[in-house]
Amino acid sequence: MYRYLFFDADGTLFDFEQAEHHAFHSMARDLGLSVQNDHFLQYKACNASCWKEFEQGALTLEELKTKRFERFSETSLFLLDANRASQSYQNHLAGQGILFGHSLLILSTLAKRGYTLFLATNGIAEVQRGRLKESGVSHFFKDIFISEELGWQKPDTRYFSAMLERSNLLGEKSHCLMIGDNPESDIRGAMDSGIDSVWYNPHNQALPPDLEATYTVTRLETILDLLAAPI
Repeated sequence: MYRYLFFDADGTLFDFEQAEHHAFHSMARDLGLSVQNDHFLQYKACNASCWKEFEQGALTLEELKTKRFERFSETSLFLLDANRASQSYQNHLAGQGILFGHSLLILSTLAKRGYTLFLATNGIAEVQRGRLKESGVSHFFKDIFISEELGWQKPDTRYFSAMLERSNLLGEKSHCLMIGDNPESDIRGAMDSGIDSVWYNPHNQALPPDLEATYTVTRLETILDLLAAPI
C-alpha cells in the first residue's frame, strides 16, 4: 500500500511549455529583441542540447545557464549578452507558476485522503522555488527536492537515495510511488532505485523497451482511482 507520493513538477503538475514561452518572450523584450516563434523553437533546441550535456557531465549547471544563450545567439544571429539574457530569463521564469488544470484537484484530494506528498524536480533552485511560490501549492508538500540543491539530478540513483534518506524512507520503498511524465528522469530513476512508478503519458508515446513503469495513465486524474486512502 502506497503512503508516500513523489510528484515530478514540470510536465506533470506544472505547465513548463507555457512558462518557458512567457519567460523567453519577456527576456526578449528586456533585451530589445524582435523575436518570432521560430526563435523560441531555436532557443528550446539550444536549451535541450545544453541540458543533455549537463546530464552527461560535459557542462556544469553554471555553464549551462549562459551556454544555452550563447548557442541561441549563434543560431539566431542575434547579438546578445548571454549573461544578461540568462539572468533576465531566469527572473521571468521564476515568476511563472502555471499549473495544469488537473493539479490542484489531484493534490488537494490526495492530501485529504491522508497521503504524504513530496515534490521531486530537476532544475535551478532559484527558478523552481520561485515558481512554487507563485503557484501557491508548496503547502501540499512535506518536502521539496530540487536537483541543484541535492547535488544530483534524476535519474541518478544518488538523487533518489538522498531524497529517501532525507525523508527517512530508505526502508519504506514499498510504500513509495514516483509520479512523473519523463520516461528517463522519472521512470528510469524510480526503476533503478527500486521504487514503483506512475508514468503520466498524455500523448500515448511508447515507453523505451528497457523501461517498465508500474502504472501508465494518459490522464493524471486517473491516479485518484488508483490511490484510495492509505491504510
